[in-house]
Amino acid sequence: MYFSSKKDIWFSFIIWGIILLIILIYIFGGEPIGRQLVTYKSIPGYIISALILTLLLWIWFGTGYRIEGKFLKVRHGPLNCKIKIKEIKKIRRTNNPFIAPALSVDRLEILFGKYDVINISPKSESEFINSLLIVNPNIQLDDISLKPNKN
Repeated sequence: MYFSSKKDIWFSFIIWGIILLIILIYIFGGEPIGRQLVTYKSIPGYIISALILTLLLWIWFGTGYRIEGKFLKVRHGPLNCKIKIKEIKKIRRTNNPFIAPALSVDRLEILFGKYDVINISPKSESEFINSLLIVNPNIQLDDISLKPNKN
């Protein structure tokens, strides 16, 4: 089952702002002033800009989480991570703004293995947590709002 990442307005502004800035530089940019290692209108400049645009779009459209059998597969653009669901010990809510495979600061912190931690931001948290609990009912949930309804 696939869960896309929740997307904050701040991450939207940052990623799409950089994309727009690069495009506007090529549309309206004049000649650069001073000495530059790579100018934007040179072949290396085009390549670097294309790589940055590709990476940002890949992260925006390619960040998500897939539960396949006994594994949680985390994808963040070109980066992939595979976690055994049976090794997940605890899930708690966090607002950690540091780098993580998430496009929102409203995140779930997953503790797994001996000392491993990953922060993710699935769009439908309750459905995501319920899917994990089906495979591993021993996962400890710290926040009362994370606990599934037993109706």
